[in-house]
Amino acid sequence: KTLCPPGVHMSTMNPTLARYSNKLQLQKNSRKIPEKEGVMIEKVFKNSPAQEGGLKKFDFVTEIGGQRVETADDAHVVIDRAIIGEELSIKVMRDDTEITVQVKPEDLSPRLKQLREERSKRKKTKARD
Repeated sequence: KTLCPPGVHMSTMNPTLARYSNKLQLQKNSRKIPEKEGVMIEKVFKNSPAQEGGLKKFDFVTEIGGQRVETADDAHVVIDRAIIGEELSIKVMRDDTEITVQVKPEDLSPRLKQLREERSKRKKTKARD
């Protein structure tokens, strides 16, 4: 089974990497990455448990299911042990405010299978055009 982790892309961030990334993004007019250490959410996928729970890009995850996390690997280990369908409490720092959101992990196997089938159909349609 493919467990949704829970619909986000996370990375381990540190101040040096944040400063470097912020310099690269100056032209893009995008929000600055906080210059601190921890597990940062880089992307929240649409219609995912993470989006439904209220997680946002640049949130720093501090705790998942009552367990402290310091690296993206730590976060993935805790999430991999989560029970599908049971709410998972996730503590994050957002703009110097600690908030807790509830996310319900789900089995993504059926959704991934459907996406692969849709991609396959699109490729076949393009090949005929």
